[in-house]
Order: sequence, then C-alpha cells, then structure tokens
Amino acid sequence: MKTSLSLKARRHAIIGIIEARFSVSAFEDVRRKNPEYWRSPRNDMARGIYGEAMREKQWLLGASETPLEDERLALRAGGWRQAA
Repeated sequence: MKTSLSLKARRHAIIGIIEARFSVSAFEDVRRKNPEYWRSPRNDMARGIYGEAMREKQWLLGASETPLEDERLALRAGGWRQAA
C-alpha cells in the first residue's frame, strides 16, 4: 500500500485526531500525577473514555490512508466523524 504520508506525518495525524476527539493528554496527566485517583472507582468513566481512545488509536494505526485523511479533513472543517 502506497501512502502519501510519511510515518512521522501519519503518527502526528493520529495523535492530533485522538487528542481532538478525546483530550487524551488530560487523561494522561491525571494518570501520571494522581495514580491513586486514576485507579479509583470514582474515575471509572474517565478510564473507560481513555480505553476507548486507545482502541481508536489502534484502529487508526491500522487504517488505510483514506479514513485517516477523512478524519484530518473533518477536523480542519471544525468537526469530526466517528470512524466506521
């Protein structure tokens, strides 16, 4: 499969998509700074959202160029589209 994005550009695009959708850096910040709270039952929803973000990241890593470009274009247009 020939891609128009370099590996570095592809990685950057995936990180941007995941960050725009899920604000992963905020979750990772809590996870790193307050691991006790991160593991607590009170934070169950955030862990679930973070898990969803990581599953989506894995899907995007294996996705062809077309869905990745679609996601990038949707973000530029001010929204995002749920991946199929």
